[in-house]
Amino acid sequence: MGSITKTMKVDKSSGKPVAKFRAYVRRQGFASKSKVCDTEREAKEWIRNNDADAVQEKAVSGTTLASVIEDFTSAPAMKGTKYWSASHLDFWIAHMGLMRIGEISRKDINAAKAKLQNKAAYRSVPGGSIATTAKVTPATVNRYLASLSSVLNYAMEHEIIDAHPMKGGKVKKLTEGTGRTRILTAKEEGELLEQADRSTWPMLGLFVRMCLTTAARRSEVLNLRWKDVNFDESVAILGKTKNGKARALPLVTSVRAALSEAQKVKPLKSDFVFFNPRDPSKVFNPDAAWKQCRIDAGLWADRDDPLDRVVLHTTRHTSVTKMLRGGANLAQAAVVSGHQTLAMLKRYEHLAAADAVAIAEQHLEGKG
Repeated sequence: MGSITKTMKVDKSSGKPVAKFRAYVRRQGFASKSKVCDTEREAKEWIRNNDADAVQEKAVSGTTLASVIEDFTSAPAMKGTKYWSASHLDFWIAHMGLMRIGEISRKDINAAKAKLQNKAAYRSVPGGSIATTAKVTPATVNRYLASLSSVLNYAMEHEIIDAHPMKGGKVKKLTEGTGRTRILTAKEEGELLEQADRSTWPMLGLFVRMCLTTAARRSEVLNLRWKDVNFDESVAILGKTKNGKARALPLVTSVRAALSEAQKVKPLKSDFVFFNPRDPSKVFNPDAAWKQCRIDAGLWADRDDPLDRVVLHTTRHTSVTKMLRGGANLAQAAVVSGHQTLAMLKRYEHLAAADAVAIAEQHLEGKG
């Protein structure tokens, strides 16, 4: 940033007062400079030249977003940097990775956000994921923005950048929908498990039980390998989840016993717990078996609103809600479910009116 001050001095040869103009250039991250000029025009020209030199110097020596992300992912978590997903950061690297992080503007981020809104949503399948015809949801877009914001918070903390381009409403979040709200009742859970045990795929019962007792995502359970299962500690260690981080799935007694029985008959050529019988080296696709299970349980398209119907993610939603209703707090539920932040978990905390009444009766009635 440049400034000019005018001073009057006496010329030694003529003895007359003359004006002198001192130009200053101060830019954060650079040494301050100044020069005395004979005219204001000369001072302004000197400031412009020095500003241009500083911009060029910053462009040459500046750090790219990709290199900051590389350091960020290996750095200890701190306030403002805990939430991020590897797949989200891959998107930002692809779109802005070569840009100098200090030059990334609100305009750049909003342009990338517009592209993100047209990005195809992916669905997990055995062995990976496939693109669908649907676009990513507003909630997903906001998660991508949150990952980038964590990187920029890290850059601010380490004085890599002077200002956060997403703060102060400069990059607005999208309005999120309510999402799926279906929670299984105890009766519905029982019917699903009963029909799962009768499935033509003999592992469906174990698969559904694991989903209901671990609050895990479909892909996390399906891709489970025997080397991940620790019977002594009653956990299954997932090396990499949707968030790109490892976590442990708790194995309750009934699941642990079922896994023990399944291990006795596992194929020699497969390490997958839920292997494909026709090709044990691959994971089984449970879609057809899961659909038939819901049909037999009377839970296939049983409600008009598609967002209120039973899908596999309903088991995760149900598990988290049951923990909260059972007395677990958000932090405790997050340990089981693997949610990275409590803010993300709050969307599951939707107690029914009857629960609210019971809580009020217990804590606010003033009895006793």
